[in-house]
Amino acid sequence: MFWLRSLLYATPLALAFAGTWLFQRVSELQASSDKLALVTAIREPVGFLNPLFPQSGVTREVSDLLFEPLLVRDDDLKLRPNLINKWRFQTVVVIRCASEEAAGESEAMIRSGEYLEDGLRAVAIDRQGTVLTIALEGFESGIDQKLLSNFDPENLGDYLLVRLQMKHSIRESFETFLQTSVEKGQIKMLEYRGDTGVDLFVRGDTDLFLRELELYYESNMSLSPEIELAGERCHTMSHEMLVELRGDVVWHDGTPFTTKDLIFSYQELTRSGSPLPLGDSFWFVESLEAMDSSRLVVRCRDTPAIMLESWEKLPVLPSHLFEESGLSNEALTSFSEYPVGNGPYRLIERRRDGGALLERNDGYYRALPVEQYLSYKKFGSLEATLLALRSGQIDAIVPEERFSDWAERNPGTIRQIRGMPRFQHFIAWNLDEGPIANQEVRAGLAQAVNLEQLLRDTTTEFEQPVTSLFYSGVPYCDAEMPLPLFTPRGAENRLDEAGYEMDEASGMRLSESGEPLEFVLTVNEENPEHIRLANGVAEQWAALGVTVKVERLPWARILSERLSTRDFDGVLLSWELPFERDRFTTWHSSEAGEGGANFCGLKNDVVDSCVEELRYEREEEKVLELTERLQREIARVQPCLFLCDSGRIISVRKDGIVVVRTGVGGERNVVPLGIGKSGLESSRPWWVRKEAINQEKVSPE
Repeated sequence: MFWLRSLLYATPLALAFAGTWLFQRVSELQASSDKLALVTAIREPVGFLNPLFPQSGVTREVSDLLFEPLLVRDDDLKLRPNLINKWRFQTVVVIRCASEEAAGESEAMIRSGEYLEDGLRAVAIDRQGTVLTIALEGFESGIDQKLLSNFDPENLGDYLLVRLQMKHSIRESFETFLQTSVEKGQIKMLEYRGDTGVDLFVRGDTDLFLRELELYYESNMSLSPEIELAGERCHTMSHEMLVELRGDVVWHDGTPFTTKDLIFSYQELTRSGSPLPLGDSFWFVESLEAMDSSRLVVRCRDTPAIMLESWEKLPVLPSHLFEESGLSNEALTSFSEYPVGNGPYRLIERRRDGGALLERNDGYYRALPVEQYLSYKKFGSLEATLLALRSGQIDAIVPEERFSDWAERNPGTIRQIRGMPRFQHFIAWNLDEGPIANQEVRAGLAQAVNLEQLLRDTTTEFEQPVTSLFYSGVPYCDAEMPLPLFTPRGAENRLDEAGYEMDEASGMRLSESGEPLEFVLTVNEENPEHIRLANGVAEQWAALGVTVKVERLPWARILSERLSTRDFDGVLLSWELPFERDRFTTWHSSEAGEGGANFCGLKNDVVDSCVEELRYEREEEKVLELTERLQREIARVQPCLFLCDSGRIISVRKDGIVVVRTGVGGERNVVPLGIGKSGLESSRPWWVRKEAINQEKVSPE
């Protein structure tokens, strides 16, 4: 259900928060603070500052300055360490040897390297009695058999492996079984697999033991037991991800950032009913266990290639602030007013006008930003804005229409910067009902849309045609999505072929039985741009004889009465273009049921195959082929009508801001303000007013 995070919507919590006057207890900022700050003139108030909620514009900008992610994208959009400093994937093979002498001999052969052929690398070895535990680097398929093939067969134990699995905790019921079991002596070794499973290595009269075990659990069927005979086996294998956090990160209140925070955030955000439902993104995780304050082990039930992408989108919260309350609405609302983050800036004040004052976090673990203060301020009028601009009291501006008109009449004063497109706007079709279920109808509707007439730039946002399902420039996709072009004649032919021909008398397209081609397009009544887009496409379709009713509803009703129940013809939505390649929950047929994220109801074998393989494929060329094939099939089937991507527009004083970054050796490098593949957001902490730096001192200290 991570799609809920990406869709632009208002959750019940956000609605409650919106009803709380954020600024009741704040005081007006002192003018002296602004003189020391890089000042941004804003139009709308800075909203709730919480990484759990979908955000855009200035609120997103401020939130990114306050909170650090576990992993970051570099200039080539590849994942790099951040709060997570290091990670290692390892396969743990536990081998039961025939005797202690056999275990000792095998250990010696491993340590000498004789059993580590074909590129095997042991990162840890342990021996306890007859049991050898070897941690091998990586998740290579068949790595356990490759290791065992080098062992002397005489040194390996001879056991029957019985695997017992339950839906809930297994320990209590199994330990009760052991207390009364007559045949338990045949269990030579056992190993718990998380909270819900146990591996039993059995030798002797195994039939008697198995019958006893089956009878016990047949009388306790409410536990949902599953007993599997895995055959003769002397070993088990598990997969682990070892994670090491930076040890120098502190929250803004001085509390160290530790594994406790990461585990708390993971548990809260993957549980049922979470305010940010990430459970589907961590299907591969069996358990997390802290080794100490900076290291933890992630035990995995699966080993997809996109594991790091899941950790990338997990926000971390300061667990010490939620120990008593948990992530309750009240606690999250209070936290969102004055959040405690771990980023390069911290919030110190909210303005009565909806603005905010941020101060440099001198406890930040990386090189400190040059600017000590960032001020977000709402000016009362265009005249006040222009006066502040001319006097050098404004550095960046979220423009409104009158200001943009002034800037056009006064060239050379302002530089307009267009960020990277971050949001995608589309109509999600219900593929199960009505005329929209006909692929020819969907294709005809797509060819009838003239984007040149529909798309526009506003003072704060630009719109451009959709080119991809993925964020622009990501390394795993280099092909554009071949979406239908505007071809009115082709649209008419498609609709004719679908069985809806134009009736000249009524001006409507009718089926052979006289049914008109009509449907309802649902739109968020609180989103003016969505309403404009919906009315625009409805007008263009009307010219072809298609009747469209634009239904305006509150977002809460769209979520509960339309999307969740799939009771709609088409819904105009927006989602954030994420960096990751995993699109399983959005497009896979298993997610097409009620409550699933595939709310279009798409069921397509080609798409299923692509999104399944994308989760596991590690070869770069094959990944590129899969993303190209996925986009080609989505474009052909048209489960959505992709309207546009949009990005942010911000204005800055011409030649007034530069970017100052600190190099590896401590030197500060001054570069012009610009955007990279990851957008303006990645450079925002390092914006500096030219007058705030002494160029002669921009050197190693």
